[in-house]
Amino acid sequence: MHSSIEKMDFTFPDNRRVLEKLVRLAALGIVSVLFLGWLAIASGVRFNGSQSFPDGLYLATCQHPHKGDLVFVNIPTTPIFVMAGERGYLNVAYSPTPHLLKRLVGVAGDRVTIDSEGVEVNGVRLTNSTPLFFDKGGRPLQPCLLKNYILGPDEVLLMSDYNPSSFDSRYFGPLQATAIESVMRPIITWN
Repeated sequence: MHSSIEKMDFTFPDNRRVLEKLVRLAALGIVSVLFLGWLAIASGVRFNGSQSFPDGLYLATCQHPHKGDLVFVNIPTTPIFVMAGERGYLNVAYSPTPHLLKRLVGVAGDRVTIDSEGVEVNGVRLTNSTPLFFDKGGRPLQPCLLKNYILGPDEVLLMSDYNPSSFDSRYFGPLQATAIESVMRPIITWN
């Protein structure tokens, strides 16, 4: 029995070849993940990491936006959005450019009031719309005060009915309707 053990070959594969194989597999895995991520983004899948709506995956649709829709909004380069970017309000997830996910609550012809009690559209006070005068970091916030303002033909009002501390039209007021990139539908959300 002793002699049969001596004849067995206990050599291990060349460590260099094993390492090269592992590196190739890891590179293939990384390239595959990047390709699948690119494919998902090209297909309209977006990740929302903001607190305005639940974290999760949303799908951009080609539908025309209507009042009540969730919309993906391109952010204009105005001073209020520069400040929001500096404060980290816009660090929401992957996007080639900063975007917001908001609910379309006001369209052309709607009468809007924004005051210390909240946002009112056509005489109806919106849920979770009371403006805050300081953010979570204690920095001052300035509401965009409006009284019976009629939205113009190219204006929209965007809010979050999910989070009372969302950065939305309470602070930046009406936006141009052309800022809306797409209507969004939740795929899977959590929170």
